[in-house]
Amino acid sequence: MEHTENLNEWLPRHIRKLVASKAALAKEPILKEGFLNAHRPTGLYGTVGTDKDHSQRPDIKATRLKEELAAYVGLDTNQICIGNGSTELVDLVIRTFCNPGKDRILGFQPSDPRMAHFAQMQALEVDLLELGHHFEMPIYEVRKNISEATKILFIENPNHLTGSCFANFDIVDVATDFDGIVVIDESAIDYTPDQSLVSIIKDCSNVIIIQSFSRAWGLAGLPIGMAYASPEIIQVLNLLKPPFSVNTVAQNMATKALYVADQKERIVTKTIEEREQVKLALEKLPAVLEIFESETNTLLLRVEDADIMTEHLKKEELIHVLNVSNLPGLENCIRITIGKGLDNMRLVKAFKDMPSKTAGPRLFWKAVSGTLRQASSFLGVFKKILGV
Repeated sequence: MEHTENLNEWLPRHIRKLVASKAALAKEPILKEGFLNAHRPTGLYGTVGTDKDHSQRPDIKATRLKEELAAYVGLDTNQICIGNGSTELVDLVIRTFCNPGKDRILGFQPSDPRMAHFAQMQALEVDLLELGHHFEMPIYEVRKNISEATKILFIENPNHLTGSCFANFDIVDVATDFDGIVVIDESAIDYTPDQSLVSIIKDCSNVIIIQSFSRAWGLAGLPIGMAYASPEIIQVLNLLKPPFSVNTVAQNMATKALYVADQKERIVTKTIEEREQVKLALEKLPAVLEIFESETNTLLLRVEDADIMTEHLKKEELIHVLNVSNLPGLENCIRITIGKGLDNMRLVKAFKDMPSKTAGPRLFWKAVSGTLRQASSFLGVFKKILGV
């Protein structure tokens, strides 16, 4: 299928009008050094509560950060849009390209629910295709389910829940054959950078790749998301996104992180080592039935009873895991996050103790004893009322 050469054909009419008006207002004068800015009503006496001055608004263009990112990923600055985490960019792309109540989005399940959430906010229909037995992309079903109303094909790579990646040639195959916007969510790509498809945007004008500083870079508390695409798409996204959504501190910290990118690489290597050690340890335990291959800092496990295990870990071990057993293809599955060495040891030990702690008879007698304690308590209250 040939892609449209005109970006406007992908944009809803109301967005085209908005982009045109925004473009006319976007030309701001360049302030030279010593220029008195009496235009914006920001504070002029520093920041209350700190010696650091945060009184001025952030750089709307994130100029320094874009320059460092461009050098790091091998792109031009006009191919980068910076957002307040990858979540803001997912929302922005959906609102930019979809007609509310008219267009459809094609995605996959299981997957992170945020795409479906933002689609529902725009009254968009979402068609979710189940992944294959090994979480591979169902190519035939993708082609079969693309309709004239399908505006966005949304692909998580790696998948946030399973931790698995699609084959790159499958993604390129459907992207080049789809006359719509292909969003590749690579916000969990840190631990398998070789799988990134950033390089294809120069040949695929309809592809938007979203990444994040939240995982291996350790900036989840100062969210920074990056969208990579053609200059034409990026120009539109930059015009439409909230102007000051990425604060100055976050921009500065992400820029500094890029200066020492080798430190991130060491963290990735260490995390992968820890992931494999945890996987080897858990594979030997009777409570764990299956461990799926992962390309992220998480592991997806199939256990005997995900509900019982999740509740036990939370109440008895003070360990919170993600129960995904309600999703198609993930029956009795939970997802765990790989942490530091001591945390991983604590997690493995909790799983090791699981069989005796969650065995049927023990749970039965625990429930019985709880009921008896309740009955005893009620009896004591009853006696006091009667004065016995």
